[in-house]
Amino acid sequence: MKAGNWIGRNTWVWAVLGSLLLWVLIGLISGHIALQTVLYNATLASFLVLLGFGQMTVITSGDGAIDLTMPYIVTLSAFISTSIMEGGNPYIIPGLLAALLVSVAIGCINGIVITKLRVPPIITTLATGYITFSGVLVYSRHTPGVPNNVLSQFVKFQYMGISSLMIISLLLSFIVAVILYKTPFGKRIHAMGQSSRAAQKAGIRTERMTVFIFMFSAFLAGLTGVLLGAYIGGAFMDMGNAYLLTSIAAVLVGGTLVSGGKSSVAGTLGGALLLTLLVTFLNLTKLTAGYQYIIQGAALILILTASKSRQSAR
Repeated sequence: MKAGNWIGRNTWVWAVLGSLLLWVLIGLISGHIALQTVLYNATLASFLVLLGFGQMTVITSGDGAIDLTMPYIVTLSAFISTSIMEGGNPYIIPGLLAALLVSVAIGCINGIVITKLRVPPIITTLATGYITFSGVLVYSRHTPGVPNNVLSQFVKFQYMGISSLMIISLLLSFIVAVILYKTPFGKRIHAMGQSSRAAQKAGIRTERMTVFIFMFSAFLAGLTGVLLGAYIGGAFMDMGNAYLLTSIAAVLVGGTLVSGGKSSVAGTLGGALLLTLLVTFLNLTKLTAGYQYIIQGAALILILTASKSRQSAR
């Protein structure tokens, strides 16, 4: 009974258990169960972790908020950073700053439109995303999107299977956990998610908080674009699209409530790893794309159902 209550309070366990199961299944299919499999997939999952934390913060703030701008910011950020950094090593910092500043500006616009014009977040971010993608179309015509060699080597660096991307994602996990659970800012985000009206009556400036939240989400999307462009060897159209639904799924599978008010940093980490391992497992099965999508969807439904049933039983 105590174990059941503990699991109910820590729904991230399901993502971790699912990851362990997939690791074993991958080992059985490939012929050997190796730690290297987890480390390799953890590196690939790092991009999803960064985007997941941004999406988690937005979702936790409540009102059905979801940031649909993220994949477009990822692509635009990759193009901006690679084009500036092409000038040589002295341009690494300027390229990084330019990409992040543009990303944060997009997030600020999202927050202002949502709070001042009263447009629902899902509509606002979808519209802003299309505008951002128009910028990508224009920008991509004038740059080949080739990454800086030094940054690319740093992003791809590994030692005994531990990659620099894993370290970055773990450090960010610690920072996000401190912000959400140990600071007044994080407590205000959870209070908004539980009841925006009650948060306002308690003196929380919900409009200003909303702007900051979407700026933070955009910042992480911009950082992801810089790192992803350096890792895969450049920027290309639609490079962020694969992360739109998976960033949301990783957050929800990890135990964050879609209605807001509850987040899980550990769960988002586990959810990102689970989804990445699931893709690896399905690729090894050599099933057709249609069957892979069916299995992927069914697995997500099962995990979400299991975690939600535990939450409702609390």
